[in-house]
Amino acid sequence: MSAAEKDIHTALAVRLKAFQTAGSPPIAYENDDYEPVIGTLYLEETFMPNTKDPVGLSHTSSDDYEGMYQITVRSAKGGRRFDAQEQARLVALHFPRGAEYTYNSTKVKIVTVEVNQGLMDNDRYLVPVTVSWRVLA
Repeated sequence: MSAAEKDIHTALAVRLKAFQTAGSPPIAYENDDYEPVIGTLYLEETFMPNTKDPVGLSHTSSDDYEGMYQITVRSAKGGRRFDAQEQARLVALHFPRGAEYTYNSTKVKIVTVEVNQGLMDNDRYLVPVTVSWRVLA
């Protein structure tokens, strides 16, 4: 992973952390040791860099990075699906289209945000929120 991609991921993770109020809902960050509490709603982040293209022909030209940041709302199976869907809607509102978040001078622009169809996974009901981003670095 490039330094720019690390900064992009950090900028988005810092923004997600700002969503919490007094540590709620809990967040399972990528490759972090997190043990979910049975019956408790929590968020899970996944950083997915996609493409990196040069903007110009010079070796000093900027690169155009694109990718997705997925935040999956995970709630208990058999609970009210509306709780997870509402939480997903609030997460989506927290990453508005056109917003910019900066870390180490890397400016991340939010391109689109989608709340996806809910699905079942073992003992959890999941609602993925996909945040598409773009960076010129």
